[in-house]
Amino acid sequence: MEEKKELKIKFKTAVIAIIVVAIILVVIFAVVINKKRQEAEGNTIISEVDSNKQILESDFSLKFLKLENEKQNMVYSPLSIKYALNMLNEGAAGNTKTQIENVIGNLNLIKYNTIDEVLSLANSVYIRDTFAEYVKEDYRRTIAEKYNAEINYDAFNDVTNINKWIEDKTLGIIQNMLNDEAVQNANMLLINALAIDMGWESPFDTNHTYGEDFYLEDGNTMTATMMHKETMGDSTSYYKDNDITALTMNLQEYDNMQFEFVAIMPEENLSDYIETLTIEDVNTILENTTLASDTPYGVDISIPKFSFDYDLKLKQDLMDLGMTDAFDENLADFSNMANTELCVGDALHKADIDFSEEGIRAAAVTALTMRTTAMLPDDNQPEKIKIDKPFLYFIRDKQTNEIWFVGTVYEPNSWEQDMEEYR
Repeated sequence: MEEKKELKIKFKTAVIAIIVVAIILVVIFAVVINKKRQEAEGNTIISEVDSNKQILESDFSLKFLKLENEKQNMVYSPLSIKYALNMLNEGAAGNTKTQIENVIGNLNLIKYNTIDEVLSLANSVYIRDTFAEYVKEDYRRTIAEKYNAEINYDAFNDVTNINKWIEDKTLGIIQNMLNDEAVQNANMLLINALAIDMGWESPFDTNHTYGEDFYLEDGNTMTATMMHKETMGDSTSYYKDNDITALTMNLQEYDNMQFEFVAIMPEENLSDYIETLTIEDVNTILENTTLASDTPYGVDISIPKFSFDYDLKLKQDLMDLGMTDAFDENLADFSNMANTELCVGDALHKADIDFSEEGIRAAAVTALTMRTTAMLPDDNQPEKIKIDKPFLYFIRDKQTNEIWFVGTVYEPNSWEQDMEEYR
């Protein structure tokens, strides 16, 4: 009887051991399969906004700044371009996919939630209703689930519906983005639209805005609409050396999210400075800024008001970056998108910014059309930070360091045109 009892115990123990080993093997197998699935799906990771990244992302954000370094005001959104290209990449295959991934790299996509009248980020795929049957269901599902993209069907008789969607998703800032020709030969449009309308944490007083000299890159001087304020708060920081002056200013916090404006003004020509600028250079500057609150007498800020829009030459820029097959009807491979041959007909990007005493209103849209075939300061005076030469700027999420907007200001608002507003 004792032997039988021992045998039963040993048998039960063996069974339990086998079950435990089986469970471990199943878990290991699941992890391996999931890893392989993620590799098969590509490198793009869409993470929540609470990422702990401490530095700005790769030089992708600067690529278009360098490609269109033409000594003129500009603004664009690397984040918007990144979203649109990643949606395009989901439908690409072969060398077309390789070229797209060479441009976008292994970049992290941050997922943002809309904040009414403050922040918007949305994706959409517009499909010509007569072309819908050719679009693969797997592609539609991936775009909807991974990018939260709206799938819309339209007759493409005109662009009224698409422009209305863009206007809504850019907080009314960008209107009539597309003309009817944009959809004339298109069967699909991949669109990202984003916008912010945020006030300063520490606003400027319009009573301290007046005309002041701004030194242009060609050696001439203009009278710019210059905003001023003194601050000893921790919402402002600065950096100065013999070569550059930098300024950062916080925008208001909304739903535990805070953006920051960064201006970098080189002492020499901005266009030359941009040629060699890297994201590591920007990070070094940001790591070495000094808070106004840590400066004995605070900071006296002068910075010009500016407002303009800009159309990036996105198609040519992407081709210059090596993404050529996507636009070539003979080489494009979007076999993961549709059951017919497609190529990118055009790549459009428009951005708009209004930088004022109250805050920043900025928006950008990326649309891809698919078709078938210094001196030491006086110790008793505030540190003077004066942005009075052409400068570049970033607008970023302070928590994730995601860059939403990049641009340059070569010629700000003219006081002659603005002064009536201040009388």
